[in-house]
Amino acid sequence: MADTENKDTAKLEEKQAKAEEKAEKKKIRKAARSEFLNNIAIYLSNFGRYIIMIFVGLAKRTGKGIVSAARFILKRSENFTSALMKKIGYLIVLLISPVVKTIHALKRARSDIEDNKKEKGLGAAVKIAFSHLGDFIFGSTGVAVTVFNIAAPIVCVVFLFNIVSYASDLNYFVKLTVNGKFLGYVENEQVFYDADEILKDRINYLGSDESIRLEPQFSIELVNSAPALTKYQVADMILEYSDISVEYAYGFYLNGVFQGAIPDNEPVKKALDGILEKYRANHPNADISFRDSMEYDTAGLYLSGSIIDTDWLISQLLSVKANAGFYIAEDGDTAETISAKTGLSLRQLELFNSGLSENEITEGQRIKIREEIPFLSVNVSVVEEYDTEVDYGTEYYNDNNLYTGVTRVTTEGVPGIEHVTADVTYVNNIETSRRIKNVVTVSDPVTERIALGTKIPPEQYSPEDAGYGKFIWPMDVGKSHVSELTQWDGGYAGHLGIDIVEYYGAPIYAGASGTVILAGWNYGYGNCVIIDHGNGLQTLYGHCSELLVTVGEQVIQGQNIAKEGSTGQVTGPHMHFEVRSGNQKYNPINFLEHVYYK
Repeated sequence: MADTENKDTAKLEEKQAKAEEKAEKKKIRKAARSEFLNNIAIYLSNFGRYIIMIFVGLAKRTGKGIVSAARFILKRSENFTSALMKKIGYLIVLLISPVVKTIHALKRARSDIEDNKKEKGLGAAVKIAFSHLGDFIFGSTGVAVTVFNIAAPIVCVVFLFNIVSYASDLNYFVKLTVNGKFLGYVENEQVFYDADEILKDRINYLGSDESIRLEPQFSIELVNSAPALTKYQVADMILEYSDISVEYAYGFYLNGVFQGAIPDNEPVKKALDGILEKYRANHPNADISFRDSMEYDTAGLYLSGSIIDTDWLISQLLSVKANAGFYIAEDGDTAETISAKTGLSLRQLELFNSGLSENEITEGQRIKIREEIPFLSVNVSVVEEYDTEVDYGTEYYNDNNLYTGVTRVTTEGVPGIEHVTADVTYVNNIETSRRIKNVVTVSDPVTERIALGTKIPPEQYSPEDAGYGKFIWPMDVGKSHVSELTQWDGGYAGHLGIDIVEYYGAPIYAGASGTVILAGWNYGYGNCVIIDHGNGLQTLYGHCSELLVTVGEQVIQGQNIAKEGSTGQVTGPHMHFEVRSGNQKYNPINFLEHVYYK
């Protein structure tokens, strides 16, 4: 309580010093105004003495200037000489008329004085001289009237300036009196009612039954630069003048609700900064802030019972509301299956478990599916840049080179790429919002083109009609060609099929409908597909880089079954095509509808 009394004494002394300083400034202003008015009076008294001389000098200079101007103008223009001379004459008369009147008055006075001296003597002459002097000074056109006409507006302006200057220092304030005791001035009545709410927070902390009876009185006063009290100052003054036990401390408010008062706010500030620093270490360029609003910098008087331990408050702020959650991986689990089981997206799982989709998941592995929820949630707002795929479209068209029911991809679709800039907000490392700021197209998507067969297929094959025209060309028409003939047509000995070349990875199509009886490695043929067409004939497609069918699969004529490659015994990428019946092999050229040479 001794510290409180010392602080109160210091505050009173500071207020008294400010009041004395304002009173001294007010005296200085009054003395300055008085000195200014005295200077004006002296100036006006001297002004009459010189006014005649000024008029005479001004008339002479003006006359000379007008004459010079007239001469200059007359030399350059004679058309408006007459009108100009009239104007100049009027201006000259206007300017010298006071001087002329003064000279005439002096001549009349001199004549009257001499005449009265001759006729009536010196006394009459003196008397008439004073009469003319009075008219010269106080007459309707005298010096005094002229001086007054000039000086009066100046004096009024100076007087008005002083009134405005004084009035500008005055302000209307609300005089606040509580329980009959004057507290000070506030901007409006709402300041008191806000202070009353602050008092309720401080006094009713943890269900305290303390109360203060408040009877406010308000009145409007015009005050010279009085400092207005804030709601916190009003609350402190009311507590100070009450008989309740109070202490000087810092109020801690969480989301606008008073939680208690702490003797020192520096440890709390340091602990809160430490929480944010952890996030800044992972997001150096992000905007990081608490989701909850906290106020702990306002010092004032608080109920002694509302004082809480600083260390206890810090421990609460650093605590967690809920612990992290984990999923225990089972045998065969992948990121996709865990996503389906937990209801979390792959992106969310990746946020919780960095590298999850890239690394192998083992049985019993702990996969985080929920972050711990701290007592104080933290917002992380960051600008992210990333590339994303744009789905390509699909275009279908009719192709009379393909049989009905057969489709062939003639142009593979390629996704487009867009570079995205987005404002992303995370709360406790969980994404809560994503706002796209800018999108730049890196590459446009390539539309996938698919040919739809319209050619009427032949009847079911049989050994009798399995001759020429029963198999379609097994690669892209116009792009591929025969690179090696059979031994019957001039190819090397033992070559019982034809080699067709397009490019590595080019699509290979079924020559006719049938059932896949082999799809895999076949010695020198490498990766190989054999199709049984149900009419005693089979076709073989060798040296494939990739197989797209499996054993037992039913395929139709023109279906993409594999891709050109260089597996097995080869000297370069191509597809080896054979037609066979059991162990008997035939020249494929005799069974193809069309043959394409280079």
